[in-house]
Amino acid sequence: MRPLPFGFLLALLPAQQLPPAPVDPGLETAAAAEPVFVRFRDQLFALGGEFEDYCREHATAPRSRLRREALADLHRRAERSWAAVAGDVEAMQRGGALRQLQRYWIVNGFAAFADGAAVQRLARLPGVGYVHRQTQPGRAQQTVEERPARWLADRQADEAAALAMLAARGAEGPFAATGLQVPWNLQAIRADAAWALGATGEGVVIALLDTGVLAKEPLVHALWQNPGERHNGVDDDGNGLTDDLFGWDFAGDSRFVVGDGAQSHGTMCGGVLAGRPFGEPRTVTGVAPRARLMVLRGTGSLRAYEYAAATGASVLSLSYMWTGVELGSWRGVFRTAHEHLAACGVVAVGGAGNYAKTAPAGRQIALPKDVPCVIAAAGIGEDGKAPAFSSRGPCTWHDVPLFFDFPPEAPLRKPDVTGCAAGFPLWHWTESRGRPLQVRWQDGAGFGLVVGPAGNSFAGPHAGGVAALVLSVQPELTPWRVQRLLIDTCRDVGEPGWDVTYGAGQLQADAAVRAALAAQVE
Repeated sequence: MRPLPFGFLLALLPAQQLPPAPVDPGLETAAAAEPVFVRFRDQLFALGGEFEDYCREHATAPRSRLRREALADLHRRAERSWAAVAGDVEAMQRGGALRQLQRYWIVNGFAAFADGAAVQRLARLPGVGYVHRQTQPGRAQQTVEERPARWLADRQADEAAALAMLAARGAEGPFAATGLQVPWNLQAIRADAAWALGATGEGVVIALLDTGVLAKEPLVHALWQNPGERHNGVDDDGNGLTDDLFGWDFAGDSRFVVGDGAQSHGTMCGGVLAGRPFGEPRTVTGVAPRARLMVLRGTGSLRAYEYAAATGASVLSLSYMWTGVELGSWRGVFRTAHEHLAACGVVAVGGAGNYAKTAPAGRQIALPKDVPCVIAAAGIGEDGKAPAFSSRGPCTWHDVPLFFDFPPEAPLRKPDVTGCAAGFPLWHWTESRGRPLQVRWQDGAGFGLVVGPAGNSFAGPHAGGVAALVLSVQPELTPWRVQRLLIDTCRDVGEPGWDVTYGAGQLQADAAVRAALAAQVE
């Protein structure tokens, strides 16, 4: 019989007998307000191992049913926990002890700025399980970046251009690769063979958490459009966000996600995920050329995770990694977020990182790609070898509160799979930081197909695209089954079996699709 989890045992105690919640070192004595995250004990997955138990218990359950149940469960827990502390917390806000409070449900808790005295009070509130220091680089979760007026004006023009393109477009119709240029990278992962099996990403929404996408034909025609929202200055779908037509900017708290600067990382990654055929000769760059892109801005934003889950995304492509900083217990908040996201039916993927030359062994793959249920993709070149920059595994979690698993002697196997990282055409501006790139085609306005940018930022979207292909033929597969399926159908490269450089090996989209078609769902 499995022992009862510590969180369950605590829940049996009367509230007045509970000890104060654990607090990250130094927070209780902080003289100035620091960004904190107050995590409630009542989580769908409160401790390490509970998510894995859930996956085993729902081995062949349909994704759509689990998604509905998980979304309802997470919201119910969040409302119940908040009700128990709302009066105390609001009093602390009125007195100035807490500032810029933001509630969450993807991890049941709230973020705020608090000094040591306020942290001590928070730790004693009913239902609080842990008070974390937010150790992420850059903005705290609850802060908003002020967008310059010029930036907003440019993005408004980009949005108008995208809307005009979409209005002029007829029905997209079924995808056919006949007559198209198919670059070597898509052939290497056998995306073209998967298309021949009828897997094109049709019906799958990929949330692209990145910098945005340029208002250009191959990206605009891939955009997801919020079915509950119109361009009218009204919050039509009642989600608190006005005119979120294509996604949301959670960094600047605006609707503007179309358009980007001189370095459009999101355009390159979005093109690998779902770019439409364009150029001369017409070239397909998208692994899943009929999937849709929900565009999100906001590095590591938990609100972006919530939006992706709540509005129907099936895949989340992660274009960020926090390296070179000791994240401490904050890692656990994001592991919980990803486990909850998986229960909500969202497959999370991303590149394994570019830190083989700059980070020590065992620390080259960082959050969020070091989370067990996130698919981390290492890189490979056209020569079949890993680039020198491609991060190697494995990862550990033995020192993270509430988890304490995957110790150095039995680490977590990362990366999971390998995708293509360099040497293939990408949609982008034809110059990067003033340096010309190798141009395969350009439109006369500085945009086109270029070769030159390299990194595992592009390996991740290869995995995300294959996940979308799989879900387009078997939409009821859960994220943990999709992850296992992608791993099991890889072509072994490097050392026999799994290794720290290539994971399980190179993605094979057609084998993954065949396995999905044969998979059983309750």
